[in-house]
Amino acid sequence: MSFSDEVKHEIARIKSRELPELAALIRMDGSIQIINKQLALKVKIYHGDLARKVYSLIKSRYGLKIGIMVRKGRHFSYKNNTYLLRLPPQEGLKHFLYELGFIDENNTLIYKIKEEFINDLECQKAYLRGAFLGGGSVNKPNSEYHLEFRCEHENFAEELLDLLARLDLKGYLTEHNGKYIVYFKKSEDIATILNIIGAHQALLKMENQRVFKAVKNNVNRKINFETANLDKTVIAAMLQLEDIELIENTKGLSSLSKGLQEIALLRKQYPYASLKELGEQLEPRLSKSGVNHRMRRIKKVAKEIRGDD
Repeated sequence: MSFSDEVKHEIARIKSRELPELAALIRMDGSIQIINKQLALKVKIYHGDLARKVYSLIKSRYGLKIGIMVRKGRHFSYKNNTYLLRLPPQEGLKHFLYELGFIDENNTLIYKIKEEFINDLECQKAYLRGAFLGGGSVNKPNSEYHLEFRCEHENFAEELLDLLARLDLKGYLTEHNGKYIVYFKKSEDIATILNIIGAHQALLKMENQRVFKAVKNNVNRKINFETANLDKTVIAAMLQLEDIELIENTKGLSSLSKGLQEIALLRKQYPYASLKELGEQLEPRLSKSGVNHRMRRIKKVAKEIRGDD
């Protein structure tokens, strides 16, 4: 089961403001048809529990005739079934479509969200939940962050953007394969939307994964930082060994002061040790800056031998 399916199964069980949720879901998945010059409605749903919810709500609240047809998925798997709900021309259907905000008194199609569906926070939450049930998807938490609503009409997509803006969410709009997609890429925005629509279990999974990602990224940064420092230490040590070898093969280490001889021999003995570790081998101990000072003096001697300025 995909993460989107998990979210939809979770929020399909929520009992809330039924009409805003139903209006948004049918707006995303439904289509108004004309049969014998009369209005009809078809709704395509991809989850059995959601299809049952919509069927029961329309039947119990409006008493409308409604047929349901199931198209089996591949290999007869229930996971890929499609549920077609058909409301044929009948008395009361126009009133139903009017209540959903799909038509006006003149049977003209309306693409704006009905104001009463978004005039308070609970209605806004219910409407957004219905929109996600009908045309929403979200990536699994351990992948790239992405949540979207796929809309049939650009006008409605813009209306959805306005609704999200009321909830302090800035979405983005793009067109793909004839669909208008309102999408989000920020984990904070996606978490907020999941919380608004009531997908609390899914939100918990996402937050757990977000913490895991943050810890993993922090560990990787530390490893990269330490690796970079180790690389610098190794390169510096190799250059110091070259200087010491040059001095030893030309003037001899005995030409150096006692302190420089001591640190040169230690470097040869511990070629990959840090300056701090070399200093701890001396008696008395010498600080990192003290060791570094001696190494600079050795480097100066080597430069004089090479004839460097």
